[in-house]
Amino acid sequence: MLITLTHNGTQHFCATLAQLNEAGVPANVVLAAVKARGKIAIDAEAERQRLRWITGGAGQAMTYARKVDEAKAVQTAGDLDPKDFPLLAASIGINGDDLKTVAATVLAMDKAWAMIGAAIEAARLAAKKEVDEARTPADVFAVTAAWPDGAG
Repeated sequence: MLITLTHNGTQHFCATLAQLNEAGVPANVVLAAVKARGKIAIDAEAERQRLRWITGGAGQAMTYARKVDEAKAVQTAGDLDPKDFPLLAASIGINGDDLKTVAATVLAMDKAWAMIGAAIEAARLAAKKEVDEARTPADVFAVTAAWPDGAG
């Protein structure tokens, strides 16, 4: 792993651990940089794991959230006018033949995502905790997250 850090006004760019040691950078400074880099890597991998299951993008996340809101509203609505549920209506014929069926599909998918999303979050947080507890760069490098399995 190459580390970039500044110590005592000197920029060490893409340096190895050995180079940082030779330059006299204190072990605690190096360890802090390695931990920061490790946590960034864990967060990036968590996102890659999420993208095995969902479509990425802020707009897509907003669409998913709105679909769930509409699906919950369909469950309690008396009169079902597709104009009142535009995102669900867009899925008629794809995720179901009518609003109620589409809503049920969306809620089932949301429930499944909640379970897999929670497993990914638990793995991410546990790995970052291990990084926090690491005493050496080697300890940080040894951290592996227990990402959930499954077809994605």
